[in-house]
Amino acid sequence: MPAITLCIPAYAMGGDGARYLQDSFEHLCNQSFTDFDIVVSDQSDDTAVEDVCRSYEDRLSITHLWNREGLRQASANVNNAMTHATGEVIKVLFQDDLIIDPNGLSHIHDAMGQGADWCLCGSGVTRDGSSILRPMVPRLSARLHFGKNTVSSPSVLAMRRASALEFDEQLIWLMDVDLYKRLWDTYGDPVIVQGTIIANRMHDGQVSASVSKALRQKELRYVAWKFTRSTTLRGWLEYLRQRLKAL
Repeated sequence: MPAITLCIPAYAMGGDGARYLQDSFEHLCNQSFTDFDIVVSDQSDDTAVEDVCRSYEDRLSITHLWNREGLRQASANVNNAMTHATGEVIKVLFQDDLIIDPNGLSHIHDAMGQGADWCLCGSGVTRDGSSILRPMVPRLSARLHFGKNTVSSPSVLAMRRASALEFDEQLIWLMDVDLYKRLWDTYGDPVIVQGTIIANRMHDGQVSASVSKALRQKELRYVAWKFTRSTTLRGWLEYLRQRLKAL
């Protein structure tokens, strides 16, 4: 059993998915911590992602899974990868993001080794795969689940497998902050690894760049109901306030 399983949801991404995944694998080959394996859940209609996985089989321990049935979205795809994880710790990593620090997995392993149920690590953004802009240390906030994302992408998240919660497959835009909120409610504060471990790649094919106003409003309404349904009036007032701020 590996110490860490990296769970990577993958798809064609307009033809760039395999290239971004290869770049991610190259960074993983340079990690100082080596007790990890990789599960790639692939929703591509071609074999480009699978071909990349096969080309790294002699350097990395990779399980490639086809996931062409059911929902074609990130929440369902990463959940499928997590279902097949065997490591003590599950580390989410989107295919276009990078573990940019060669000691990144070592830092995460050390943090989780203190008995933590979940961990968040520092991140920045990149366009070229090497230079880092806007570094940030994740922090939790009361309005996190309403899209006030002070944490960053799902690629900054690690969970103990025995404690792991799944992403809500009803959500696309708010999939990450919804899970952070539920983990926070369930287990309390995460361990924070403050260094810049993750590089979130910025590119035109990002799902977040194509989220419509209608989808944002739909998900805000759903999240407001989900977290405040025991106090209906207060929940709807909060939803209305957040919707006005989003317009």
